[in-house]
Amino acid sequence: MGITVAPLPCLVVGDAGQRLASDLRPALLKRLLKQFTRSADHGLVVVDRLERYVQRGAAALSLERRPGKLADLVRLSLAHPLLAGRNVAAQLGLTISGAGKLLERASSLGMLVEVSGRTTWRAYVSADLAVTLGLVAPVRGRPRLAATDAKPVREILASFDDEMHAISAKLTKLEIAPMFEIDEFRA
Repeated sequence: MGITVAPLPCLVVGDAGQRLASDLRPALLKRLLKQFTRSADHGLVVVDRLERYVQRGAAALSLERRPGKLADLVRLSLAHPLLAGRNVAAQLGLTISGAGKLLERASSLGMLVEVSGRTTWRAYVSADLAVTLGLVAPVRGRPRLAATDAKPVREILASFDDEMHAISAKLTKLEIAPMFEIDEFRA
């Protein structure tokens, strides 16, 4: 059928009864294909969760003035779902104390969740994984909108008009005729 041409992590294990059968056993094949579909759907959910985690991490990093090793920590958390100070220190070349502080910083940004419940030697996982494993309650309600610092369009256009008037005044002072009249663009 060509399903298993390339090995995929979401493939199902074949049934032992199908291995020695002389006929195709359609019911068994149908069950295996349903299991294959469920595994593929679950794989898509996991990929979507990872992509959202990377996007949230990038958004959190873009707001940081001095991100330091946070970007490396986000990449590390994609490969190693459970993080602790000792393994982060070894992977990122930090001291154990520095790795703990980095993990706490990532936790305060909402990128990681502390799941060990201890005051020392804490363990962290991504927020989505903690919800999936039932370690923390999922956030209810609508997601918060990201704060935007965009100026209203009227302010931008008014600022542009003021700058154009200033340029026109300088050109007039230098006795250079402007190529256009500013007032002709006003609506």
